[in-house]
Amino acid sequence: MAVLRSTSPGQLGKYVVPTIEIINSGSVSTASKTYRLKKGKFNDDAIKKFAELGMKGSSFQKEALDIPLETTDSKVKTITIGSLNKPNVKYNLGDMAEGVVGAAITARFIYKNRNINSRLVFGVLRALAKSGTTNYPGKKGKQVERTFKSANENPKIMDDVRCFISLAEVNMMALLAKNNETMLKEYVDSAVKYANSNNVKKWAKLVYENNRYDKIEVLSDGLGGQKTTKVDVSVKITNDKGELMPVDILVSLKAGDVKQFGQVSGAEFEKQEELWEQLFGYKSNIRSLKNKYDKLMFTDKKPDEAVFLVYSTVTKLLARDLRSNPDKVLQSLSKAINYFATLNEENVTLVQVGGGKAKVYKFDDIYNAISGREYTVEIKTGASGLPTIIIKSGRDSLIQFRVKQEFKSDGSPYIRNYIEKLSLLGDLLAESL
Repeated sequence: MAVLRSTSPGQLGKYVVPTIEIINSGSVSTASKTYRLKKGKFNDDAIKKFAELGMKGSSFQKEALDIPLETTDSKVKTITIGSLNKPNVKYNLGDMAEGVVGAAITARFIYKNRNINSRLVFGVLRALAKSGTTNYPGKKGKQVERTFKSANENPKIMDDVRCFISLAEVNMMALLAKNNETMLKEYVDSAVKYANSNNVKKWAKLVYENNRYDKIEVLSDGLGGQKTTKVDVSVKITNDKGELMPVDILVSLKAGDVKQFGQVSGAEFEKQEELWEQLFGYKSNIRSLKNKYDKLMFTDKKPDEAVFLVYSTVTKLLARDLRSNPDKVLQSLSKAINYFATLNEENVTLVQVGGGKAKVYKFDDIYNAISGREYTVEIKTGASGLPTIIIKSGRDSLIQFRVKQEFKSDGSPYIRNYIEKLSLLGDLLAESL
């Protein structure tokens, strides 16, 4: 069984609450042994510190995992939290964060003319819990909704704010459970920052001051449109004819310290053609590799060598083109970033929440944001032999394309090609709230 120390950077948050539950039980297991824990202030303080640091993201992950616990074992007096076996996690904090952001935007439209806080967001979630969940039509999952009254500048007018959330059942139950508020606090604090940001504030102010009745709908439909849109949370407001119309609050949500914003998956060579054509127009450049790739992938059962064949060729092509025609590369990359992040939908904003912070990525002018620099490309391989291509400007890394190898139940290979934003892309495209 994997231990907590093997958790990928930025992903510890989802294990914090179930780990604390196990520690509180007094009996914990590592890869080699089960220990009884002492009762007292030392371990109580360790739990509090872990609850705080474990939710703060990758920068604090090592410190959180190094926190010691006192055992009753005379030979092994302390063990670290990182040595504990990973607990089973049934819920997905990333999916739950969609509901949190929906609740925060709802709170902002209820209290239109002032900034909101975490207490008001939890108030919306408690009200939703009291409304009760129902089955989501046509899918396994739950939905919940409630309409709130909202005052206008004209005291005779009260608007209606409808909040709708759909999630897998286990995530919905965890989202609405009052005893999970500690677990959700970092995401609520982040969502508050976004709900108080200028674009949401602009619309809240408009419907507060327009001297007419409006219906506002905040939709966090995690079960609908998963393959056709990148939008996780959206808002509709009635126009002057009373018709509900979408506004430019369209959130594609990333929870935690997640770099990935796109992927192309599958072991077939056509998936490599699809990836590199979308990114740089290289389909024709790599077509001659197909026979050798297929032999390595499916006959020789060497998937690492198969993908390295393509990735190394692409690296050479990029190195050439970044020297001879960098604008063409950056134009193509800009269009690809917009596609993978938004599916080319207009006004979509990627919002990254976690650790009490929020970052907003805007994709309406990517080329002008990333151009004007000199870029280079490099390829790296890990111990597995799987490649990663990184585009850099000096010491600053812009974006990377990384391979993850899996196997299907029949033993055949499955390849995931991840597109991941790095620090420079964040600096150029993101606003920290």
